[in-house]
Amino acid sequence: MKKFYNFILLVSLLLSGTSWCHAQYTGVAATTAPGLNVRHPLTTDQAILFPPQQDMRILPNDVVVISIFGVTPAFTDTERVALDGTIHLPLAGIVSIGGLTSTAAEQKIAGVMEDQGLFHDAQVNLVISDMPDHVVTLVGAMGKTLPVVGQRRLLDVLSAAGGLPETASTVIKIDRLGLAEPIYVDLGNDPSTSIAANVPIFSGDVITTGNVGAVYIVGAVSSAGTHVLPGSRPMTVSMAIASAGGTTEVAKRDSSILVRITGNTRSVVPLRLKDIQEGKAADPVLQADDIILVPTSTLRSIFRFSNATAIVSLAVSMAALLR
Repeated sequence: MKKFYNFILLVSLLLSGTSWCHAQYTGVAATTAPGLNVRHPLTTDQAILFPPQQDMRILPNDVVVISIFGVTPAFTDTERVALDGTIHLPLAGIVSIGGLTSTAAEQKIAGVMEDQGLFHDAQVNLVISDMPDHVVTLVGAMGKTLPVVGQRRLLDVLSAAGGLPETASTVIKIDRLGLAEPIYVDLGNDPSTSIAANVPIFSGDVITTGNVGAVYIVGAVSSAGTHVLPGSRPMTVSMAIASAGGTTEVAKRDSSILVRITGNTRSVVPLRLKDIQEGKAADPVLQADDIILVPTSTLRSIFRFSNATAIVSLAVSMAALLR
């Protein structure tokens, strides 16, 4: 009931003038306004997508146990790797081993001790005894941290985190240490596509999953409200109207509009729903925060006496009541 009175107030404001609406509007733009349908290009370099099997690497906060055999007295030391990847060895001083495999770290420590004249041809053994930060971080639609030792596949990691939410985009961003640019893959809704995008994931990777968003359907439809966009397939205007239960008997379908907001720009697209639903007109693909307004005869009358500013502001304000 409160929303109904708010709607009546909006209509009254429109009938009394458009100065209130003007402050809410920044102009009508072409439907090809910059910024629409912008997507990051998918990563295609197979060497980046499927790197060779990697040995586990030493990360900050790892605890390493270093032993040197064949020397007297026996040498054993336990160190925690600092945030800058270094450890402090007795006598040898500071040694950087962050990002190295255990074998590479053993060789480096042996070389440092040889250079400093501490041990000749030392047999160094390094064991990682604690790995608190060997994790994969998921942000965005999935906010979790999972332990990963070595490597796992992307689908395994997502499954362990509870599965990709229905409202999440199938385009996945992966930030990896040592790579200048993020990795982008699209799992899609086709099993063959998903398998091709099932890339290896390593400790320290940050996986970003974005929400696709929602659209707002207002006016003369059976179930006006917020409708979540599916993450695995596009939603068109006709699909959105169907998900809202179709139009009502008082709907003026061919006077409908689509309002698209991109930054501070609002684009208005007239919709002839009858032609769209009969396949005689293009069925626009919706984007997050799109608003579909299906007017009644009363609203259509208001449209005749209102400029584009007022019409768009009405649609935006009606959608705001649904948020």
